[in-house]
Amino acid sequence: MLSSGLEIYANNLKDTKKKIGILGGSYDPIHFGHIKPSLELAKTYRLDRIILLPCKVSPFKESTFASAEHRWNMVSMVAANEDLFVADARELERDTPSYTYLTLAELTQELGDRYQLYWILGIDSLLDFPDWYESEKIMQLCHILVLRRPGYELPHDNAKLDWLNQYLSTDINQLDSADTGHIYITETELLDISSTAIRETIKAGEQPRYMLPGGVWNYIRRNRLYQR
Repeated sequence: MLSSGLEIYANNLKDTKKKIGILGGSYDPIHFGHIKPSLELAKTYRLDRIILLPCKVSPFKESTFASAEHRWNMVSMVAANEDLFVADARELERDTPSYTYLTLAELTQELGDRYQLYWILGIDSLLDFPDWYESEKIMQLCHILVLRRPGYELPHDNAKLDWLNQYLSTDINQLDSADTGHIYITETELLDISSTAIRETIKAGEQPRYMLPGGVWNYIRRNRLYQR
Protein backbone atom coordinates (compact mmCIF):
# COMPACT_ATOMS: atom_id res chain seq x y z
CA MET A 1 0.00 0.00 0.00
CA LEU A 2 1.52 3.30 -1.09
CA SER A 3 1.37 6.06 1.50
CA SER A 4 2.55 9.63 1.97
CA GLY A 5 4.45 11.31 4.78
CA LEU A 6 2.99 14.68 3.83
CA GLU A 7 -0.03 14.46 6.15
CA ILE A 8 2.24 13.85 9.13
CA TYR A 9 4.43 16.77 8.06
CA ALA A 10 1.42 19.08 7.65
CA ASN A 11 0.31 18.34 11.19
CA ASN A 12 3.74 19.42 12.44
CA LEU A 13 3.75 22.80 10.71
CA LYS A 14 2.21 24.49 13.77
CA ASP A 15 1.73 28.24 13.38
CA THR A 16 4.87 29.15 11.45
CA LYS A 17 4.51 29.65 7.71
CA LYS A 18 6.88 27.26 5.97
CA LYS A 19 8.45 27.22 2.52
CA ILE A 20 7.79 23.91 0.80
CA GLY A 21 9.51 23.03 -2.46
CA ILE A 22 7.96 20.46 -4.78
CA LEU A 23 10.07 18.44 -7.21
CA GLY A 24 8.04 16.23 -9.53
CA GLY A 25 9.30 13.69 -12.01
CA SER A 26 9.27 10.11 -13.17
CA TYR A 27 12.20 9.20 -10.89
CA ASP A 28 13.02 6.27 -13.13
CA PRO A 29 15.32 6.04 -11.17
CA ILE A 30 15.90 8.89 -8.70
CA HIS A 31 19.54 10.05 -8.80
CA PHE A 32 22.01 12.70 -7.67
CA GLY A 33 20.79 15.02 -10.44
CA HIS A 34 17.57 15.26 -8.44
CA ILE A 35 19.07 15.17 -4.98
CA LYS A 36 22.13 17.45 -4.96
CA PRO A 37 20.60 20.54 -6.66
CA SER A 38 17.60 20.19 -4.30
CA LEU A 39 19.86 20.28 -1.26
CA GLU A 40 21.64 23.36 -2.58
CA LEU A 41 18.37 25.05 -3.51
CA ALA A 42 16.91 24.48 -0.05
CA LYS A 43 19.99 25.90 1.66
CA THR A 44 20.25 28.98 -0.58
CA TYR A 45 16.56 29.88 -0.67
CA ARG A 46 15.61 28.69 2.82
CA LEU A 47 13.18 25.93 1.91
CA ASP A 48 12.01 24.02 4.96
CA ARG A 49 11.09 20.83 3.10
CA ILE A 50 11.08 19.51 -0.46
CA ILE A 51 8.34 17.13 -1.53
CA LEU A 52 9.57 14.40 -3.89
CA LEU A 53 6.58 13.76 -6.13
CA PRO A 54 6.88 10.76 -8.45
CA CYS A 55 4.30 10.77 -11.22
CA LYS A 56 2.41 7.75 -12.50
CA VAL A 57 1.50 9.03 -15.94
CA SER A 58 3.34 12.12 -17.11
CA PRO A 59 1.47 14.26 -19.68
CA PHE A 60 4.76 14.41 -21.61
CA LYS A 61 5.75 10.72 -21.52
CA GLU A 62 4.01 7.57 -22.69
CA SER A 63 5.31 5.22 -20.01
CA THR A 64 7.98 4.52 -17.43
CA PHE A 65 10.45 1.63 -17.31
CA ALA A 66 10.15 0.62 -13.65
CA SER A 67 6.78 0.07 -11.99
CA ALA A 68 5.14 2.68 -9.79
CA GLU A 69 5.89 0.53 -6.75
CA HIS A 70 9.61 0.26 -7.54
CA ARG A 71 9.92 3.98 -8.24
CA TRP A 72 8.08 4.79 -5.02
CA ASN A 73 10.33 2.48 -3.03
CA MET A 74 13.44 4.19 -4.39
CA VAL A 75 12.09 7.69 -3.70
CA SER A 76 10.98 6.65 -0.20
CA MET A 77 14.47 5.30 0.47
CA VAL A 78 16.02 8.69 -0.38
CA ALA A 79 13.45 10.59 1.70
CA ALA A 80 14.05 8.32 4.70
CA ASN A 81 17.76 9.17 4.65
CA GLU A 82 17.47 12.96 4.33
CA ASP A 83 15.34 15.11 6.64
CA LEU A 84 14.80 17.74 3.94
CA PHE A 85 12.74 15.39 1.78
CA VAL A 86 9.15 14.21 2.12
CA ALA A 87 7.95 11.53 -0.31
CA ASP A 88 4.40 12.00 -1.62
CA ALA A 89 2.54 9.22 -3.45
CA ARG A 90 -0.61 11.05 -4.53
CA GLU A 91 0.20 11.14 -8.25
CA LEU A 92 1.13 7.47 -8.28
CA GLU A 93 -2.29 6.66 -6.84
CA ARG A 94 -4.16 8.51 -9.61
CA ASP A 95 -5.41 6.83 -12.77
CA THR A 96 -5.26 10.12 -14.67
CA PRO A 97 -2.20 11.99 -15.99
CA SER A 98 -0.16 13.80 -13.35
CA TYR A 99 -1.28 17.38 -13.85
CA THR A 100 0.59 19.88 -11.69
CA TYR A 101 -2.48 22.07 -11.18
CA LEU A 102 -4.50 19.23 -9.61
CA THR A 103 -1.66 18.38 -7.22
CA LEU A 104 -1.14 22.00 -6.17
CA ALA A 105 -4.88 22.47 -5.64
CA GLU A 106 -4.92 19.43 -3.35
CA LEU A 107 -1.88 20.60 -1.40
CA THR A 108 -3.36 24.08 -1.01
CA GLN A 109 -6.55 22.65 0.42
CA GLU A 110 -4.68 20.32 2.77
CA LEU A 111 -2.09 22.78 4.09
CA GLY A 112 -4.18 25.93 4.26
CA ASP A 113 -2.44 29.26 4.77
CA ARG A 114 0.50 27.91 6.80
CA TYR A 115 2.77 27.49 3.78
CA GLN A 116 4.30 28.88 0.62
CA LEU A 117 4.59 26.38 -2.21
CA TYR A 118 7.56 26.54 -4.59
CA TRP A 119 7.36 24.37 -7.71
CA ILE A 120 10.86 23.40 -8.90
CA LEU A 121 11.74 22.84 -12.57
CA GLY A 122 14.67 23.07 -14.98
CA ILE A 123 15.15 26.07 -17.24
CA ASP A 124 14.79 23.83 -20.31
CA SER A 125 11.25 23.01 -19.14
CA LEU A 126 10.33 26.64 -18.49
CA LEU A 127 9.51 27.44 -22.13
CA ASP A 128 6.95 24.63 -22.16
CA PHE A 129 5.31 25.87 -18.97
CA PRO A 130 2.76 28.18 -20.70
CA ASP A 131 1.36 25.04 -22.37
CA TRP A 132 0.87 23.14 -19.11
CA TYR A 133 -2.67 22.35 -18.05
CA GLU A 134 -4.17 25.40 -16.28
CA SER A 135 -0.80 27.19 -16.22
CA GLU A 136 -2.33 30.51 -15.20
CA LYS A 137 -4.11 28.87 -12.27
CA ILE A 138 -0.84 27.19 -11.28
CA MET A 139 0.66 30.66 -10.82
CA GLN A 140 -2.15 31.48 -8.40
CA LEU A 141 -1.11 28.57 -6.19
CA CYS A 142 2.70 28.75 -6.03
CA HIS A 143 5.96 30.41 -6.91
CA ILE A 144 8.30 28.69 -9.37
CA LEU A 145 12.02 28.22 -8.76
CA VAL A 146 13.96 27.49 -11.94
CA LEU A 147 17.20 25.50 -11.96
CA ARG A 148 19.79 26.63 -14.49
CA ARG A 149 21.37 24.27 -17.01
CA PRO A 150 25.03 24.93 -17.92
CA GLY A 151 25.26 26.54 -21.37
CA TYR A 152 21.50 27.08 -21.65
CA GLU A 153 19.76 30.45 -21.62
CA LEU A 154 16.23 31.48 -22.48
CA PRO A 155 15.96 32.63 -26.12
CA HIS A 156 15.12 36.29 -26.67
CA ASP A 157 12.68 35.81 -29.56
CA ASN A 158 10.39 33.05 -28.34
CA ALA A 159 6.66 33.87 -28.41
CA LYS A 160 6.08 32.13 -25.08
CA LEU A 161 8.38 34.61 -23.33
CA ASP A 162 5.62 37.21 -23.54
CA TRP A 163 3.51 34.98 -21.31
CA LEU A 164 6.40 34.20 -18.96
CA ASN A 165 7.51 37.82 -18.63
CA GLN A 166 4.38 38.74 -16.69
CA TYR A 167 5.59 36.42 -13.90
CA LEU A 168 9.40 36.47 -14.18
CA SER A 169 11.15 38.20 -11.28
CA THR A 170 14.80 39.12 -10.75
CA ASP A 171 14.32 39.97 -7.07
CA ILE A 172 14.09 36.98 -4.71
CA ASN A 173 12.57 39.27 -2.05
CA GLN A 174 9.42 39.55 -4.15
CA LEU A 175 8.81 35.86 -3.49
CA ASP A 176 8.86 36.55 0.24
CA SER A 177 6.41 39.44 0.02
CA ALA A 178 3.78 37.49 -1.97
CA ASP A 179 2.52 33.95 -1.41
CA THR A 180 2.26 33.08 -5.13
CA GLY A 181 2.71 34.36 -8.65
CA HIS A 182 6.46 34.75 -9.30
CA ILE A 183 8.94 32.80 -11.43
CA TYR A 184 12.54 33.16 -10.27
CA ILE A 185 15.56 31.77 -12.15
CA THR A 186 17.97 30.67 -9.42
CA GLU A 187 21.75 30.37 -9.50
CA THR A 188 21.49 26.65 -8.71
CA GLU A 189 22.48 24.46 -11.64
CA LEU A 190 21.27 21.07 -12.77
CA LEU A 191 23.86 18.30 -12.86
CA ASP A 192 24.71 16.51 -16.08
CA ILE A 193 23.02 13.29 -14.95
CA SER A 194 19.87 11.77 -16.40
CA SER A 195 17.71 8.73 -15.69
CA THR A 196 18.08 7.78 -19.35
CA ALA A 197 21.88 7.68 -19.06
CA ILE A 198 21.64 5.58 -15.90
CA ARG A 199 19.28 3.08 -17.55
CA GLU A 200 21.54 2.81 -20.61
CA THR A 201 24.59 2.31 -18.38
CA ILE A 202 22.86 -0.52 -16.52
CA LYS A 203 21.58 -2.07 -19.74
CA ALA A 204 25.17 -2.13 -21.02
CA GLY A 205 26.18 -4.16 -17.97
CA GLU A 206 28.08 -1.32 -16.32
CA GLN A 207 27.67 0.33 -12.92
CA PRO A 208 26.30 3.90 -12.82
CA ARG A 209 29.01 5.04 -10.43
CA TYR A 210 28.58 8.43 -8.77
CA MET A 211 25.20 8.93 -10.46
CA LEU A 212 22.89 7.75 -7.66
CA PRO A 213 22.97 6.78 -3.97
CA GLY A 214 24.38 3.39 -3.07
CA GLY A 215 21.11 2.27 -1.52
CA VAL A 216 19.19 3.02 -4.72
CA TRP A 217 21.80 1.15 -6.78
CA ASN A 218 21.57 -1.86 -4.47
CA TYR A 219 17.77 -1.80 -4.82
CA ILE A 220 18.07 -1.72 -8.62
CA ARG A 221 20.48 -4.66 -8.60
CA ARG A 222 18.42 -6.65 -6.12
CA ASN A 223 15.26 -6.24 -8.22
CA ARG A 224 17.06 -6.54 -11.57
CA LEU A 225 15.67 -3.25 -12.88
CA TYR A 226 16.65 -1.70 -16.22
CA GLN A 227 18.54 -4.77 -17.42
CA ARG A 228 18.21 -6.29 -20.85
